[in-house]
Amino acid sequence: MDNTLQLTFEQFAVIIAEKLRIPREQVQPETVLKDIDIDSLAIIEVMLAVESQSGASIPIEEVSTDGTVEDLYQLTVAALDASLK
Repeated sequence: MDNTLQLTFEQFAVIIAEKLRIPREQVQPETVLKDIDIDSLAIIEVMLAVESQSGASIPIEEVSTDGTVEDLYQLTVAALDASLK
């Protein structure tokens, strides 16, 4: 397995925190995206950062700001897994 395509929740949370310029502690699995003021542009920035690190394509159109950080992470992990096949 290619380690460049693995992404832990911690790594993912750090990316979100950096892009939103918020403390990492505010990015928890159960955090609703709109509660940390993540909008569609911020989601694109996060996904582009993940894509640049992993090389995988993330389906941004499937993301909703009503979802949680965990929802976004699981979508990302699924895209990374699919890129391995």
